[in-house]
Amino acid sequence: LSVRAHMSRILRSLQGGSFVEFSELFHPEEGVAVMVVSFLALLELARESLIELKQSAAFEPIYVKMAIAEAPVIELKSE
Repeated sequence: LSVRAHMSRILRSLQGGSFVEFSELFHPEEGVAVMVVSFLALLELARESLIELKQSAAFEPIYVKMAIAEAPVIELKSE
């Protein structure tokens, strides 16, 4: 379970440049550990300013998109 591998997976899923609902980036059937790593990957992508997170009001859905729609998908190497 590599955070970097999940970061790459998330960036690939956001490649279209449009907003994706936060919950669509998680796959509960893969287990809790994978969901935790996916969440950590989203936090890291946000920290590195590679994604934008938007929410219109408290308790409303959270939406995610690439920070720059034209940005190429970058394959991040595991350390």
